[in-house]
Amino acid sequence: MFSALLIAVFGGGALVKAATDPVVEEVYNLPNGQNRDAAIALIRSGGRAIGLIERGLLFAFLAAGQPDAAALVLAAKALARAPVDHVNHASKYFLIGTLASVIAALAMSVAARAAVGLPVL
Repeated sequence: MFSALLIAVFGGGALVKAATDPVVEEVYNLPNGQNRDAAIALIRSGGRAIGLIERGLLFAFLAAGQPDAAALVLAAKALARAPVDHVNHASKYFLIGTLASVIAALAMSVAARAAVGLPVL
């Protein structure tokens, strides 16, 4: 379980980076102006630590067989990021990053549960 947690948290970070890099490139290719500056500021404020914590919590709840608690993690993050919808590229960045985090945590929790003989969900 612990190995799967580490893979979900840190390996998931690599997945998130790969998934969000095209959006970051899009933002840097925007013409100079307020929209570009706002999107860059929001993307830079995203926080690697938030992603690590998010994937760790998602993995822990899913591995423990508590998908409802995992859904609460996602709801809390959605509420925290609600003001971001004004900048389209930043919203896209956070949505793709969150989806990649969920996929990483879900895949590793399913694998870990199967490895120890528990039902996958």
